[in-house]
Amino acid sequence: MREASFFWKRDRLGAIEIAPLLDVAERIEFLSYINRAPKDIQCLLKFHLKEGISISDIDSLDFLDVIDVMHESTKPEEGHLIICRIIHPLSNLNARTKGTYAVPGSRLDENGLTYIIQGPSLKLRLMSGVMRLMSKPDRTSARNLNLTPQKYETILSEKQLKLAKFAYDNGYYDLPKRIKITELSEQMGLARATVSEHLTKIEGILMDDIFSSMTDVRLRPEDARSIVLSMEIDMQDAGMNTEGFESLIQRMKDNIELELEQNPSEFNEIDSSKNPEEILSELRKDIK
Repeated sequence: MREASFFWKRDRLGAIEIAPLLDVAERIEFLSYINRAPKDIQCLLKFHLKEGISISDIDSLDFLDVIDVMHESTKPEEGHLIICRIIHPLSNLNARTKGTYAVPGSRLDENGLTYIIQGPSLKLRLMSGVMRLMSKPDRTSARNLNLTPQKYETILSEKQLKLAKFAYDNGYYDLPKRIKITELSEQMGLARATVSEHLTKIEGILMDDIFSSMTDVRLRPEDARSIVLSMEIDMQDAGMNTEGFESLIQRMKDNIELELEQNPSEFNEIDSSKNPEEILSELRKDIK
């Protein structure tokens, strides 16, 4: 399980069609989901409204419906607790992945929009690729989550973990190395080439797990087109054929074709459906 954080500056929120929020709120915090199904995403949000703005003004936004007011504060610094239905292509896609979800810490503040989601690495890469098509975030970061402290879990197999730990304990990863791979293989009773191949594979898996959600993810054109089509259908079904959202969908389509024109060989050579080891192997061949 991983967590990825995406940030857009305030002056770029128009690119993801939520700039009107800046007219009604100084700060908005995501607290929790109330209901999470495609086309019916209800969230508990804390609103710090601008001076002269009332809760009823929130309903004027195309992408937010006020469902219930849980707490209406008389003190501006406290904020109002409001359940809203969110109608936005990105939120719908997040719900459709059935694996990624927003978490507290997601917020709109004086700096911009921070969108934090958790989920498996592969699905986070999907979301990252889609966000890049909408409007590339100004900042992206990712980290591993340890949700099971009583039981250590790893992306490596048991044999890979034992091999990696043996190499680590014997100083193979020290700087400088305390042991050569030849000596390491002799101690393990394995061929040097076998140990070298397995360690290279382990390093590739770990590097992909650490950095995959932070890289400039590019979806294959056919995958991107399918995703954008599903988002477009969702918006039509929800009656959200507004000029802003139509512009957003068209911009995503244009970006797909633009990237294909600029990087035709990249999309032909790298298949995102392959596992990390296969992709790394292909990249090594290209570099040689």
